[in-house]
Amino acid sequence: MCRWAAYLGEAVFLEDIVTAPCHSLIAQSHCAQEAKSPTNGDGFGLAWYGDRPEPGLYRDILPAWSDPNLKSLCRQIRSSLFLAHVRASTGGATSRMNCHPFTAGRWS
Repeated sequence: MCRWAAYLGEAVFLEDIVTAPCHSLIAQSHCAQEAKSPTNGDGFGLAWYGDRPEPGLYRDILPAWSDPNLKSLCRQIRSSLFLAHVRASTGGATSRMNCHPFTAGRWS
């Protein structure tokens, strides 16, 4: 099962939800207690809104906990609206195209 974090509110650094807390999305991705698989290691993604109408997007097929770029981006990006996803494949191919979030123009 995949895991999601969605945020809408005052601008915060993404790390405040995605990487830093002991119950962060990243922490949940490699030590799940109540799931079929204890890890969500088949990719991840972020979409966030900043000063432009189109969302920023960063996705990869690596486990989220092993990507130093993800941690760096989360330390630097402040947003009042973002989505974060960690993937646990149920048999489909592992590719960036299969990692949420998806974007289309101004939408994510």
